[in-house]
Amino acid sequence: MGLLPWTRDSRIKDEMRVVPPAFFAGHQFSLKGSPRHYDDVLEIIESTGTAHVYFGEALTYERGAGVALWRVRAKEFDWLPALYTWWANMERIEPIQFSFSLYMPGQLNWPVLDLRAQGPEEVEAFIKERAPWVNDESRPSNEKTTWH
Repeated sequence: MGLLPWTRDSRIKDEMRVVPPAFFAGHQFSLKGSPRHYDDVLEIIESTGTAHVYFGEALTYERGAGVALWRVRAKEFDWLPALYTWWANMERIEPIQFSFSLYMPGQLNWPVLDLRAQGPEEVEAFIKERAPWVNDESRPSNEKTTWH
């Protein structure tokens, strides 16, 4: 019936429980691009199920310019040709050119590659060669830090 306060509190706690997402192993890298297309790019990256955006920001600032950020873990890169096709189509439809920049973990200040200068096959080979593979064993510990 829900009139008793302890049953209501229990139900609220269950509804508010945060379940962490399943860990996704893969090559870890970041892309930055136009904030205008954040949702479209997110959908393309995750469309095949072989890549996952584990953190994204629709609008962040880099050296005074507004950019979108996608931090990606990818097992495969079958989504990359679809991104290039979509990108060419968007530039055909809209009068504004935009680009994507590739960043590696530990080198987030400057891009390592401009996707406009490379094709999807070259970008895939570059990422597979240089991006770290992150799996479940390399996750940070969930143990609490104790202060002495």
